[in-house]
Amino acid sequence: MITPRLEMIIKHVRGKKIADIGTDHAYIPIYLIENSLAGYVIASDINKGPLLIAGDNIKNHNLTEKIETRLGGGLSVLKENEADTIIIAGMGGILISEIIDADIEIAKKSNLILQPMNAQYELRKYLLSHGFKITNEDIAVEGFKVYNLIEAASGEQQPFENDFEYHVPHYLTSHKYFKNLYNKKHREFTKVIKGLENSNEPDTEKLNQYKNWLKELKKYEG
Repeated sequence: MITPRLEMIIKHVRGKKIADIGTDHAYIPIYLIENSLAGYVIASDINKGPLLIAGDNIKNHNLTEKIETRLGGGLSVLKENEADTIIIAGMGGILISEIIDADIEIAKKSNLILQPMNAQYELRKYLLSHGFKITNEDIAVEGFKVYNLIEAASGEQQPFENDFEYHVPHYLTSHKYFKNLYNKKHREFTKVIKGLENSNEPDTEKLNQYKNWLKELKKYEG
């Protein structure tokens, strides 16, 4: 089943050889091959269970010659230049950063499609401070859920003008789903602020930081 989140990821895929890290049920690899959007896909997962399910799905679609499954963690399953594009989706932003960092030379040889479920702030910070540039971003919406996609590649990029932009880069304000992202971040910031204010020993520095971020966010209200 191709959901809006998966559709967003697929829309950004380019290249003949693709790697889907943490493939789960292999929905993306199957779609890419069946729709002639890739010539060959490496579908990997760190867990045997999901990879067995992925393998069964691939067999049921008669695509075993076009999609290869590999058991292993992160980018350790790949060699340099083995994939034009690497997809790392459906994980936390910090975990994605750790996966890239563990095999950074492999990561720098490919276009990266990253779909963090959280910690987008930390992921953007990691990328810009470790020799990557953000080449594109996107947003998908499924009901009340809002998903970010970050494309990155090896290269230099100037840091964002202020810390808030690592949460909400200015170029996302023109996206058709920006209002959804705005509401998500507003809820997130407000929840943290209320939690800190109700704490017996509030982290004053963190509280002020989130209040400043909320103030910056409200500039985009309307």
